[in-house]
Amino acid sequence: MATQTSVPCEKLSPWYFAVNYSILRMEQAIAHSEELGLTPTYDYCQLDQLRDLEQFLKMSWDVWMESLGAVSLPAEVLE
Repeated sequence: MATQTSVPCEKLSPWYFAVNYSILRMEQAIAHSEELGLTPTYDYCQLDQLRDLEQFLKMSWDVWMESLGAVSLPAEVLE
């Protein structure tokens, strides 16, 4: 069963960039752990979760921007 969650659209961009930065930092942490000979299994799981969240935020942003364009752009701008 699918559910729909309303999110404040004006926060999508800052959230996206925060998650994107977190992905970068997690990738660096994983590389560092591997250099030390550690197995970053938990970090890999969290990285997958961050990537899923990044995709959700990007798709939500795209849908929101499309809805704004369909409503607020005059016809001459669309040509």
